[in-house]
Amino acid sequence: MKRAPGFTLGLCLTLLLFPSLLLANPVRAQQTSTPPVIALPAYEGMISVAPGGRYFMDEAGQGFIVIGQNDAISWPGLNTLFDGSSTEQTEAYVRDLRAHGVTVSRIMIEYAQQPETILENPVGQFNEQVVAFWDAFIPMAEAHGLYLLLTPYDTFWQSDRWESYPYNSTMGGPCATRSEWLTGRACIEAQKNRWRFMIDRWGDSPNIFAWDIMNEVELWWGNSNDEIAAYVDEMAAFVRDYEMERWGRSHMLTVSSAAPTPEGALGRIIYNHPALDFANTHLYIGDIMDPSDPYLPGAMMSGGVALSLESIRQPRPYFDSESGPISDWIVNPQFDQEYHNNMSWAHLAACGAGTGMRWPYTSPHFILPELRDNLLAVARFATAIDWANFASENITRSVTVSDRQILRAGCSDVETGIVWLAADRRTREVQLPGNTVTISAIFPAGEYELTYWDTYRGEVLVSEVATATDGELTFVIPALGGDVRSVALLIRRVGDS
Repeated sequence: MKRAPGFTLGLCLTLLLFPSLLLANPVRAQQTSTPPVIALPAYEGMISVAPGGRYFMDEAGQGFIVIGQNDAISWPGLNTLFDGSSTEQTEAYVRDLRAHGVTVSRIMIEYAQQPETILENPVGQFNEQVVAFWDAFIPMAEAHGLYLLLTPYDTFWQSDRWESYPYNSTMGGPCATRSEWLTGRACIEAQKNRWRFMIDRWGDSPNIFAWDIMNEVELWWGNSNDEIAAYVDEMAAFVRDYEMERWGRSHMLTVSSAAPTPEGALGRIIYNHPALDFANTHLYIGDIMDPSDPYLPGAMMSGGVALSLESIRQPRPYFDSESGPISDWIVNPQFDQEYHNNMSWAHLAACGAGTGMRWPYTSPHFILPELRDNLLAVARFATAIDWANFASENITRSVTVSDRQILRAGCSDVETGIVWLAADRRTREVQLPGNTVTISAIFPAGEYELTYWDTYRGEVLVSEVATATDGELTFVIPALGGDVRSVALLIRRVGDS
């Protein structure tokens, strides 16, 4: 919901090897016929970090990734429940999200653009309409299996409307200055009172995926990194302790940053704070913010995820929880679908813990049907991966393609790999089939099944077996049937070979 500085990614596309190397690495291909029916999973109970550290799992041990989007109580999908005009319409919207594989919606408890969607006014007096919305919506989410990443304050509109925001002392609130938002004792105690209210009322829900303690914690208030660290120390301990006291268990905790790839002391808080369970930032970078074509945003997303993972000392999940075309809203749905498709798959293949979470930037704010179709394709592919036991690392630098205009991203845990390949057609009609792909120093010698998935339909196009020798898995992309713009390649070691 803001501008963030762009940067130049250090992950360049390279050219290696020749098709003749396939003589030493024979490939056996088989075209698929009728695509099988793919049942999307249902989840049980609360979500936690999986043992491998990169993804999540439910209480039954089933792997879980964040396939999702940002939403708000006053936007078209949810506002009919908020204003009381149609509970059924909001429920149909939630059913549609789940039918398209959406696992998590990120929503702010209040939406401070207008007074009627603010939770407290005055501070300590809770808005009955907002409370009634959450009283109805959280059980609705539970009934349909939708998980919620919740943050207590909408800091963008809160800052934009600070002169009239109830926490401002001029409005009778506890904060005499903006900087006191994270430092003033009266302001912090008022926030804790909101936390007590939310936890008492909704904290028993297993479908709260996690609490984002503060949205874009560093952006709006002018606080130092030491002040931010002290705030996260105190509030994370308070929320976890109060949940344990009240319900005997606690949800995951995180803090989001507006900095796409924070460095220094802020980076240590966002990526490695011991009280937080996973990392998330807002990847408003370069061509993602201002797309002139649908291709480079995918490369930017892959690079942003890789840079974030490099900052995490011990494996923990990372994902982009807010991004989109903030500087130049997209009006062409076909352009938007390809833009979003490339970013979603690049995010997943680069070892992000899901698709990344789009902020709509449509008028009115709404995740378009075409974008939900993208998420369904990812969700169908995701059923083929044991995320709970997939301890992957980013391998993008180890993947080379003979045509430099094929974008790529990849991750692997040696036994399994995911590679995203997309034809960058800005200057010419690039085709995927016939290109040589080499993955170096990742897969041990042996045979590997390669399954090519269509990234728009979530269907298998073709499968083949290739042999890794001398530290390299090399293969030529086969005919895929029709004009395929991008593929997701699932790589699995065959038996004990």
